[in-house]
Amino acid sequence: MSNKALNPHGGKNHLIPETISLVTAGKNGFCLHQAWGIGIIRSYDEATKRFTIDFPEQSKKGHVIDVAFFSNGKIEILNPESILSQSYADGAKEKIAKLVADDVPTLIKSILAEYPTGECSSYALEAQLDRVYFASLAAGKDRATAFKNWWTKGRAAIRKDRAILIPERKGGAYALLEAPKDVGEDLFAQYEMSPIFERKIAILEELADSPTNETRSAANEANLAKVSSDLSKALKGLTGSRRSTHLPKILCAIWDRDKFFRTAVETVDTQSPTASEIIAESSDSDLATIALHIPHTSEKIRALLDLIRAHSGERWADRAFDLLRNRDIGGTKTGSAKLVSECISYLCDAELADKVAKRFSEWLDSRDLRPPVIIWIIKNRESKKYAEIVAPLVNPNLLGAILSSIDIEALESNSTARIPLVTELINDKNILSDILMPHGNKVDIETIFDLVRIMLRNQGFDETTKSKLKARFHHIEPSVEQIWKSQQDENTTEESTLKVSNESKLAREAELIDIVQVKLPATKEAIQIAKEHGDLRENSEYKMARQDHDTLTGRRAELEAMLKKAEVFDFATAKTDKVSIGTNVKLHRESDKTEITYTILGAWDGEPERNILAYITPLARQFLNKKTGEEFTTNIKGRTEKWKVLSITRWADKK
Repeated sequence: MSNKALNPHGGKNHLIPETISLVTAGKNGFCLHQAWGIGIIRSYDEATKRFTIDFPEQSKKGHVIDVAFFSNGKIEILNPESILSQSYADGAKEKIAKLVADDVPTLIKSILAEYPTGECSSYALEAQLDRVYFASLAAGKDRATAFKNWWTKGRAAIRKDRAILIPERKGGAYALLEAPKDVGEDLFAQYEMSPIFERKIAILEELADSPTNETRSAANEANLAKVSSDLSKALKGLTGSRRSTHLPKILCAIWDRDKFFRTAVETVDTQSPTASEIIAESSDSDLATIALHIPHTSEKIRALLDLIRAHSGERWADRAFDLLRNRDIGGTKTGSAKLVSECISYLCDAELADKVAKRFSEWLDSRDLRPPVIIWIIKNRESKKYAEIVAPLVNPNLLGAILSSIDIEALESNSTARIPLVTELINDKNILSDILMPHGNKVDIETIFDLVRIMLRNQGFDETTKSKLKARFHHIEPSVEQIWKSQQDENTTEESTLKVSNESKLAREAELIDIVQVKLPATKEAIQIAKEHGDLRENSEYKMARQDHDTLTGRRAELEAMLKKAEVFDFATAKTDKVSIGTNVKLHRESDKTEITYTILGAWDGEPERNILAYITPLARQFLNKKTGEEFTTNIKGRTEKWKVLSITRWADKK
């Protein structure tokens, strides 16, 4: 490690006279205030013994501080040649700003070189870097966010520099090293010293990806034995939840080991543990975990499929199809597309395109197509290579599957990010017309109407997205306008708020929670179980489960819409000068000369058998605002009745 210079902050009182001389000569000095940050010393007044200082981090200019305050430890004089000082110095700050922008490793090495031992803690280094970065930050940018993004990229850059030792843990020390003469030996030395298995794996990957001429010296039988021993120990320790998180990492480490040592050790492919041993002992669940969590590159996905094919006998294709149908495949959004495309390509290369077409058709009928597979179908519907697979799938069932998948993901997801299938549906401006007007022949209007209704009540679309889709449906079939016009008419007749009792609101909230957390998950499980019973066209359990799911989904949407408008009403505040919510009204009914009392309560409190009416019912609406002694006529579904108000009392007073 280097031992090149004084502490960058200086921090000693003997620098005060030097700083006084410096600013007296018309140059700037520099200091560090514990609370206000970097200070640029502009001038010194000998008569008052005071410095005049700017604090750019706090936008303070011309602040006067007595020299005596520098002895209490809260303000330090900085070495004017330090990186921190230079980042604010005229004539030097442009050079430091360039390092910040283009060469973070050199910046780090320059800072470390200022420490007596050539090392400092990660906390000290990041604190200093934050101030250096601030000096070059454009006005108006969020400091914390900008620094975090910059330092994330910076750490990636310095990992490639052999002259910087990076701490394994937060709070550890960064250190300046002599540049290694042999990259291979240096990397393998780091591998052996690292106590963390994940770090060993990362170094092994770096060795595998490094140019052979730089790392050749470390590729020998002794080092191969050490790596293989580490992998064997890690494999034996895989139990419980560790198995699912570490198995993909170990398989990738084996691939990297083989790649690195293959040029020097002929027997590397038979060195235990082998990739073949991993796959031969993996269950279907293990394979799904591995497929979803290895890096989604063509090389690694095809390597995995080669292993599955070699160790699964006649079942290998079914195991590959299981990866495409895995329920978690939609959860790995960044890599699912690559996994899906490579799996399909691999199956087709094995002359199984007809089986792919058959499976996809079955999955479409059963609504079992996973979102990344649906996206693959959408993107490849004009592909000549996959025409045999895709062409039969582009029909109204595909749009139904798209809408269903979006609705389910909206229900299950806690994220605010747009659902990938929604993005695909919006960005692909021709998908609706390709599905609903194949070869220019429009599908039947009732099918279009049904799909429009499903779209309108879908939870995965915001209003802007629905408006775009409406326009596209309208272009295909103008008469669909009557569907959303009738919906708008319904919406305009409804009140913007619903006055409800607290008890009824709590009851509906409990019903919604039960649907979302208990009943819907149960129906989804029932659907999965029913699928295992065979042909879905003759599967009554599956059809019933699907119907239950659709019913619950509709009720969920209804409850969510109502609860958004619900406003708890205090019936004790009801007035009795006229019929209103929370009142009992005693009436004379002319048709049978009888007296009858009705209670008008909240929107969800009606009990008609007890003459308790929700205020939103047609009869209650015609009672509202009538006064004592007033005679009036109601008309309900063409039947008229004459009434007279005898008395009005408050319901809360008599309940």
